[in-house]
Amino acid sequence: MLTNFTVKNYRSFKLERTFSMEASSIKEHKDSVINKGKYSLLPLAVLYGANAGGKSNLIKAISTMLSIVRNSVRLNEGDALQYDPFTLDESSDSKPTLFEIQFINGEVLYRYGFEYNKTDIISEWLYEKRFGEKEYSLFMRSRDIIEVSDKRFPEGLGKEDLTNSNRLFLSLVAQLKGEKSNLIMGWFGKCNVLSGIASEGYEAFTLGMFFEHLNGADEAQEFFRTLQLGFTRFSVNKVDLPKETLDNTPKLIREQLEQDLATGNFVESITTHNVYNDNGLVIGERNFHKDQIESEGTKKVIEISGPIFDTLNEGETLIVDELDAKLHPLLTRNIVLLFMDPEKNPHGAQLIFATHDTNLLDLDIIRRDQIWFAEKDKVESTDIFSLVEFKDEDGKKVRNDRDIKRDYIRGRYGAIPFIGK
Repeated sequence: MLTNFTVKNYRSFKLERTFSMEASSIKEHKDSVINKGKYSLLPLAVLYGANAGGKSNLIKAISTMLSIVRNSVRLNEGDALQYDPFTLDESSDSKPTLFEIQFINGEVLYRYGFEYNKTDIISEWLYEKRFGEKEYSLFMRSRDIIEVSDKRFPEGLGKEDLTNSNRLFLSLVAQLKGEKSNLIMGWFGKCNVLSGIASEGYEAFTLGMFFEHLNGADEAQEFFRTLQLGFTRFSVNKVDLPKETLDNTPKLIREQLEQDLATGNFVESITTHNVYNDNGLVIGERNFHKDQIESEGTKKVIEISGPIFDTLNEGETLIVDELDAKLHPLLTRNIVLLFMDPEKNPHGAQLIFATHDTNLLDLDIIRRDQIWFAEKDKVESTDIFSLVEFKDEDGKKVRNDRDIKRDYIRGRYGAIPFIGK
């Protein structure tokens, strides 16, 4: 489970800022809090802010860190890194970007991070804190000098000189079959970032879930029924193209179609609707291709259901930019409630998303420490803070009986657009 993420000198983040999924001591919705040893973690966080305020950049920062970690082993010497520093001052574009992430895997809290520029890893570190123990360093790196703990990280010994300047030591050790490093790399594979606007990259995953009837398919069908989307059933079927269609297709396209058909990659998604007589009684069913009849919001719910229910079943972390795009507020609310309900979220899954949907600013469904704001200061550097941290001009914190939605729209917490008259 994700506990904290820190970023510095990345896009609109000039200064070091930390986003946290650790639960505060407030009492609301205590049953939704996930307890891991002495740690109390949140199943959900919602990020608000004006357009260009930096909330998407926080999600991009997490995505970039994940990408660097996952793809480091593929880099050749001299390949450029994904360096995108703050550029609205005189010096940040010559300074390193910093990413650090803390997460719980099993009964261990790991803290891993690195600093880098366009060409080199400047520093890298990994710490572990077993439940009930103090934190210990596994390794520390300063450019090409790597100090490894022979007791805590023996799998890294003897590999210190094998790492290129643009590659991460952690990923190298994992590639060389390090047990602990592979365990850590495995966690990075369980943290996924999606766009709430474009379904490319996850619609195919969802269709595969239904086609192969994997874990999550039944739960998604039940969720569709709860939402009353209009159809009675969703299904994914293999497509068989007539031979004459293939014969009349250009050779290169035909070969790809034949390969897709042979591997089951060519499928169609079907929604089944009731057919009624003049008295309103059901007299049959009719099938439609999903894209033929369903609204954009309904298609969005179907397409994103795969990642959502896979995340819930596997106890993973899902991060979505603009989850609410194309969705009715009640649909977004019901997705939130899935993660907030310990019965529907028994494995400690987490959902983090950016949104403009102010209907979720409702303390009847989420906690104050789950509401985050992003806004830029006078030099256009992004700051982030949670509602539970906010203090007004008198130094008072936000009470749990405030009308959060009204206060936010009126600008009490900032992180809204300033529109000139």
